[in-house]
Amino acid sequence: MLSLDGQRTAYAALHELAHETAGGRWVVTGGGGYELVQVVPRAWTHLISEVAGRPLDPATATPPEWRRMTKERTGQTAPLTLTDGRKPEFADFSAGYDPADPIDRAVMATRKAVFPLHGLDPLP
Repeated sequence: MLSLDGQRTAYAALHELAHETAGGRWVVTGGGGYELVQVVPRAWTHLISEVAGRPLDPATATPPEWRRMTKERTGQTAPLTLTDGRKPEFADFSAGYDPADPIDRAVMATRKAVFPLHGLDPLP
């Protein structure tokens, strides 16, 4: 449920955090889900450009050659730009954990399963 622009914003935030906390070192992994044409190539483009220290403007046009190749090979129409037109923003979590929210429940379940394996104490 994360938009492409949300992924781009997360990459930038993690890059900044790496410089604040780890001398600029970070391990990156790609993403984009299963949308081979609509998301994956653009998500990886944003990630690689962020890692290289040269983030791209989301309004940048996708290469016409790629759009033609995509249409020929998949029959799908490739996106025209590197954005999905969303305005990403960080959620305000000041209210804390919401047990009615399925995402909050998934995060908490993951924390309880994983944190103890690393000697960390998950929230109650």
